[in-house]
Amino acid sequence: MTQIQLALDTRTVEEAVAAASSAAASINIVEAGTVLCLSQGLGSIAALQDAVPGLPIVADIRIARAGRKFAQLAFDAGADRVTVVGESGLGIVQGALEAAQSAGGEVEVELWDAWTDDDVKAWVDAGVATIIAHRSGRFDAEHDDDIRAHLDRLAALDLGETTVTLAGGISAGEMRWFDTGQFDAVVAGSAIVGAADPGAAARDLRAALELQAVAS
Repeated sequence: MTQIQLALDTRTVEEAVAAASSAAASINIVEAGTVLCLSQGLGSIAALQDAVPGLPIVADIRIARAGRKFAQLAFDAGADRVTVVGESGLGIVQGALEAAQSAGGEVEVELWDAWTDDDVKAWVDAGVATIIAHRSGRFDAEHDDDIRAHLDRLAALDLGETTVTLAGGISAGEMRWFDTGQFDAVVAGSAIVGAADPGAAARDLRAALELQAVAS
C-alpha cells in the first residue's frame, strides 16, 4: 500500500498540529516541512509528536553542508528521518547517515535534475532509506514527463530495501497520471493542509491511491 506523507509547510505550529490531527487517520508519515522548521524551529517536531503519536516524523531540513551536525540536531529534537539534497555530495550523505545510525534514525536523499545511476547506487550502498523524486512545479501532473522519466529510471535500478517517495504538490485528482507501483510513498502538502476539511482531503487522496493501484 502506498503511504501518504503529510508535508506541513506552515508558518505556525498551531496550523501544522491542526492539519496533522485532522488527517491523522489517513496518513502514514508526518513531515515537519522546511518552512515550518525555519519559521518555528526544530521544537515544532515535539509538538507534532504529541499531536500524532506513533507516526514517524521527517525533518525536511534539506541538509547541504555539515551532514552529521545538522542531522544530529534534527534527531536530538525527536525526528525519525532527515532529508539531504543529493547534489551536496556523498560525503554529506554519509555524515548524516552516521548521525542516523547513532540515533536510530533514517536518511532520505532528494534527487536533482542531473542525478546519475551511480549516484543512486552509492546512496543505496551507503544505507540511505529513501530516495525522493520531487516534481519541479513547471508542469501540471498530466504533462510532467520529467518526473515520470525520473520514476522510470529509478524503477529500472536495483534499489534493494531503499524506498522511493514522490513529492511536489500532489493531489487526489492528479494520482491518475502516475503508476503507483513506482513509488512507496506520496507527499501531499497544500492539497490537504489548505483544504477546508484536511481530514476529508486526506481520505480522498487515500481513495485515489487505492483506485490507481488497481488501475496500475
